[in-house]
Amino acid sequence: MSVGHTGTVPRSRPATSSHGRAVLRGRADNLRAVRSLGAVVGRTTVVRVLSAVLVMVSLAAWAVGSPVGSSPDEDFHLTSIWCGQGVRDGLCEEGGSPVSREVPAALHEARCYAFHPEESAACQGSSITDPDGRMLDTERGNFLGDYPPVFFSVMSVLVGDSIEGSVIAMRLLNAMIFVLFVAGAFVLATPALRRGLVLGVAVTFVPLGTFIVPSVNPSSWALTSAATVFVTCLVHLTANGRRRQLLSAGLLALAVGLGAGARGDAALYAGLSIGAALLVTLRADRRWVVRAVYPAVLACLSGIAFLTVGQSSAVEGTGAQVFSLGRVLRTVADVPALWAGALGSWGLGWLDTGMPALVWTVMFGLFMTVLVSGIRGIARPQGLAVAGAALAALLVPAYIQYLTGVPVGAYVQPRYVLPLMILLVLTVVCRVDGRAPTISTGQRWLAVGGMSAAHALALYSNIRRYVYGTDVESINLGVASEWWWSGGVPGPMVVWLLGSSAFAAGLVLLSRELVVQEVSVTPTAPTLRGDTAPAAPGVEVASTPGASDRSSGPESLR
Repeated sequence: MSVGHTGTVPRSRPATSSHGRAVLRGRADNLRAVRSLGAVVGRTTVVRVLSAVLVMVSLAAWAVGSPVGSSPDEDFHLTSIWCGQGVRDGLCEEGGSPVSREVPAALHEARCYAFHPEESAACQGSSITDPDGRMLDTERGNFLGDYPPVFFSVMSVLVGDSIEGSVIAMRLLNAMIFVLFVAGAFVLATPALRRGLVLGVAVTFVPLGTFIVPSVNPSSWALTSAATVFVTCLVHLTANGRRRQLLSAGLLALAVGLGAGARGDAALYAGLSIGAALLVTLRADRRWVVRAVYPAVLACLSGIAFLTVGQSSAVEGTGAQVFSLGRVLRTVADVPALWAGALGSWGLGWLDTGMPALVWTVMFGLFMTVLVSGIRGIARPQGLAVAGAALAALLVPAYIQYLTGVPVGAYVQPRYVLPLMILLVLTVVCRVDGRAPTISTGQRWLAVGGMSAAHALALYSNIRRYVYGTDVESINLGVASEWWWSGGVPGPMVVWLLGSSAFAAGLVLLSRELVVQEVSVTPTAPTLRGDTAPAAPGVEVASTPGASDRSSGPESLR
């Protein structure tokens, strides 16, 4: 039987149509995009972690840049810390009266150089490094509840046999608390709020903030609280997602508690910050009302905390004052001297460590530039918040100063006003509409250079005042030093170089968040399907460091 031809059947070839090639190219492009995004995210994380480390190093330089007893009223605060956990043998013992305690005499003798800028810290002798065990009965301590007890109780955990080692550990802890809180707010915030946070802290913290934060003064926690409460509250009120909402709620409570646990006025300022955040995000929406309940409760608790400590009596003044319109106007007009004082026109420490004029000139100039330029295009609710913060920064210190009956400069100090200055700048530059504050590349380098120079000069002047006193002219801090720590700390010149370099490098990295580049766009240029519509001429578009701002618009309350 014959059969037909049984040749092999040809196999079909893969489709090579233009559609198939386009699909393959699309998949390859998507894979490359994912890998590129992962690399960018990884680099961004490394940069931000490195920035936090550099900030910590710069604050650590300030922590060891001055001796024990150098911050304002440190003898009072050291006594309160040593007695922060009650009576303890050799640390805090019963005094001769219910409002006094016996503490190591070295805690009070450490301030031997106070109000004498020509005197170096060498006057301490061996009282700090090798105390002789003498105890001093004193009433200078938090024995009447003038301050909240939390700060002193936490710091007292670090009290050990070495006064030097204990104080340095406390200062470093407070510096770390600042870095962790600000970093937490930064991570939770949208790109737009991150830029506002960076800018707001940068233009207000040199030199007073960088000196106070790594110190044993309760104002350290007050400044940390002021730098984080407003931004964290904005995040909570606008967060898109349950996780960010809960994390921001937790950080907000911690930031409020941090301020309220350190100073009575810090609790009041935390309440003002929450009020400003509520006003900025105000909307006739049930979901906003639900979210606003939690921060409103925290604000009320802050007010109660303020009223329960002795510092609230400061608003009562020192006695009845006869009203004088002329004195009122003069006091209000002089309050900006306190703003300039926080930025370097006043001395640090016991107000006896003078700063070069370049420090406050640069910092006050940047402060005012940010305020004036930042209010452009501001929405009405935020404009009201800015006006409220400005009035608080002006009238709160003016009112307290007026009640004292003395001119500005004799009672209210810049460190009491600095939290309000921080709030004022943050209310100007932190936008919830997605329009982040931006600067050009030239402005960035001008600001970074100016702030780095101001910081380096401030740190150098602070170290030099205690190493030599103002009566010795020596550029090299390591030559014939009259005072320095007994051991374990690099020399004063090394500390200055490390602190100044770390601050400048950290500022360079963080300022990347603020940079934009101007792009010229033809308004009539056609767009392809799926492309973003062209921007209007003259619009500033974020460059690579801020490319993530595409998601920084106002978030829905879900």
